Amino acid sequence: MKVLFTFGGIPHYLNAMLNKIQAKGADITVVSPRKGNTTIGKGVKMVEGGTYKHLTTFEKKAFYGKSSFPALPRIIAEEKPDIVVMGWPYFLQIFFQPALRKAMKACNARLVIREIPFQTPPYGKITEYFKEHPMYDEAMRLLSTGAGFYLRQWMTAGIRKYCYSKAVGTLNYSTAAYDILPSYGVKKEQIHVTYNSTDTEALLKEKESVLASPAILPPSERRLLHIGRLVKWKRVDLLIDAFRKVTAAYPDAELVIVGDGPELENLRQQAAKLQIADKVRFIGAVYDPKILGAYMNESSIYVLAGMGGLSINDAMTYGMPVLCSVCDSTERDLVIEGKNGFFFKDGDADSLAAKIEMMFESPEQCRRMGDASERIIREKINIEIVSERYMAAFREFMKVSKSL
Repeated sequence: MKVLFTFGGIPHYLNAMLNKIQAKGADITVVSPRKGNTTIGKGVKMVEGGTYKHLTTFEKKAFYGKSSFPALPRIIAEEKPDIVVMGWPYFLQIFFQPALRKAMKACNARLVIREIPFQTPPYGKITEYFKEHPMYDEAMRLLSTGAGFYLRQWMTAGIRKYCYSKAVGTLNYSTAAYDILPSYGVKKEQIHVTYNSTDTEALLKEKESVLASPAILPPSERRLLHIGRLVKWKRVDLLIDAFRKVTAAYPDAELVIVGDGPELENLRQQAAKLQIADKVRFIGAVYDPKILGAYMNESSIYVLAGMGGLSINDAMTYGMPVLCSVCDSTERDLVIEGKNGFFFKDGDADSLAAKIEMMFESPEQCRRMGDASERIIREKINIEIVSERYMAAFREFMKVSKSL
């Protein structure tokens, strides 16, 4: 089967997944922007090349305000894929670009929509959803306000529903899809939850080397770790606030922050103002997997105070218990309350501090939770299982004769 994906860029974890799917027998073609990207956060490390076919094309901000690939109809006519997998915002072209629908219909290409889904309100419940789940940009500026915002969301929901009506199925990172997508007319059997994974095979192999190497930090049973870009919506400021509260009860506690970004200096100043600068280590950006592994291996608890990504997967691979809130819903498929971590109340430093103190009370409980984290990765959410879930979904899509 020939599968064509559209992406705004190819992060290293996605490259590993595409290589794995290609090795399992799918003929993969990827279409991404010729220069840069506008749909992936700044600072996310991209890679070039893979075992799959990679085409780059001009990306343009369409008249409806979202990124698009104007040449996609021509590419599809030339490549003649069996399945076209499109994520946000590229699948909007299905609605706005008749030439794309024509090209896909001509080669009987099946449309598949790939989403987390994230910040997607149930159809018909837009106002209620955004009152409960406000939308912010990366700088934590409130977006979900004003009549214009809600009008755009109402229009987007209608277009999204049209696009889903043209799809043979969906690929989703989170089981939250079962709660949201049926409101857009998607049948339960059309929803395929693949989860998301880093290159766990490479991580586990690297882990063996890390365990055999000298430590890079002094021993500590009360060390918190955060890894990620230092932008406002990661809420590292909230973590530092919570950590200050924790140090009153546990003066030997330490916080290690790995990453770089526009908030670095603000966070340094915050730690200094709270008089905990001597307890907070700002490591900077680290891309060497062995060094990242060492920080995970030598820390007690992984904390994600805001938006995440795949850092939770990495931490769990290294046998770390996790503290987080539910931000994009992928967390609830990874963290089982009381088994391999805990959830705190979103945006609440007191709630986060209380959970940290509870875990610090029992280092043995932390170790048991860490073991459970690693089991979840080894048994449920790893690159082998996730890639096979993709393949199983593709086989189901191929049974459907429907095209646009």
